[in-house]
Amino acid sequence: MDRSEVHLRDYIAVIRRHDFVAIVSFLLVFGTALIISLYLPRIYESSAIIEIQQTSSPSGLSGLMQNVISRGVDQVSMETICKRFVSNSILNETISNIKRRSLENNRDLSPEFLAPKITAKTVPDTRMIEVKIRMRMDEGGSERASVIANELVWVMQNQRGERTDAEMTHRQDFLDEKISYVESQLGDSDENIRKFLKDKGDNVTWSAYLDYLLGRISSLVNMKEGNETLAKAEKKKHNELNAKLVDEPEFVESSRTLSQDVLWNKHKTDLAELDLKLIEVRSVFGEGSPRVKSLLDQIEEINEKMRSLANEKMAVSAKTESLNPNYQSIVNQIIESELRLISYNATRDMADNMLKELNSEKDRIFLELPTNQYQLDKMNKEAEYKLGIYKDLMGKKVEAEIMANESINEGSRIKGGIESVDPAQPSSRPVSPRIKFISMIAGIVGLAAGLSMAFLAEYFSKS
Repeated sequence: MDRSEVHLRDYIAVIRRHDFVAIVSFLLVFGTALIISLYLPRIYESSAIIEIQQTSSPSGLSGLMQNVISRGVDQVSMETICKRFVSNSILNETISNIKRRSLENNRDLSPEFLAPKITAKTVPDTRMIEVKIRMRMDEGGSERASVIANELVWVMQNQRGERTDAEMTHRQDFLDEKISYVESQLGDSDENIRKFLKDKGDNVTWSAYLDYLLGRISSLVNMKEGNETLAKAEKKKHNELNAKLVDEPEFVESSRTLSQDVLWNKHKTDLAELDLKLIEVRSVFGEGSPRVKSLLDQIEEINEKMRSLANEKMAVSAKTESLNPNYQSIVNQIIESELRLISYNATRDMADNMLKELNSEKDRIFLELPTNQYQLDKMNKEAEYKLGIYKDLMGKKVEAEIMANESINEGSRIKGGIESVDPAQPSSRPVSPRIKFISMIAGIVGLAAGLSMAFLAEYFSKS
């Protein structure tokens, strides 16, 4: 502690012994810097602050990737605008406007003269850009700098406004053209779907038609099986009737008439007379009379003769026959059975033919159903996709109309997506040289130089 106090007193003693050298060195450095700063040309700065209106960016994953790769669409646009402030097109138009509006002599203005004096940089974490212009007093100072800065902003707004209007017009024309095209495509898709539904139907139609086909097929199968069963039973009955018809005669005898020859008739007449006589003789003479016996013998003799004639088929018989009712009934039943059998077979064949047609139609429906469903789903998806595009285009058209309306109605402060937040104003304080800063630095350097010279003088005096 004591050594440090002694050491500090030694330094102070050295400074006191050589205070003149230290003061002269300090004044020399400080005065020189102060005189130089006072004679340096005064530079004035004027700045204008603008805000870049946010523009629409691509949505979805592509927009996100673009923002990440390019550090954001707004950031790229703002850096581009900063670079455009020193472009020849902006500077030439700015100089032309200033010369046309101002009565002062502006012959010294040129892009080569003006470009180094312009600084445009973005304000961190904002969408604002600060445009600064520095000019010496002999070049016009802060007033001229503020005029040029505001003119630069106005020219930038005007150029971007013209380009934005052209872009909006082109965009709206493009959107209108695309919307018309998509509308026509949607109309074609709707027409194709309506025509497809009209020609081939949809799921409900196909299901109903298949139910109808399957119902008809089921009823025809039942009809065919039923008629086949009835035909088999009728065939069996027909065979039984045919068997009965074989055993049943077609005609039966209804009456018979026998006619004999003359001898047969004579014997018959004689026999009748002898029978009469026999009755009379019996009634007169009694049963045991010889005359009765004689008559009986005569009658027996005539009968013997008639029997002989009958055995010799001397008698002719005439008979009358008619249709057998049983036979006719069986024939009628056979006819009816054959008719029924024909009807059953015809109905079965008709059902079989219709079943073939319906099964073919059913197979066709089942074969075409997946293709039709795929085609209908594809057409619906295409229509939905086109409808989604149409909705996106309509949304973009509304956005474009809103942007165009805002661009028209926002007034003079906002144009071309640029808002003049803080126009440039003249400033009475120069930004260069900074006398206070130079004085402070010169004082520090002069003090250090004075102390150094004092210690050097002490060093050389001891040596």
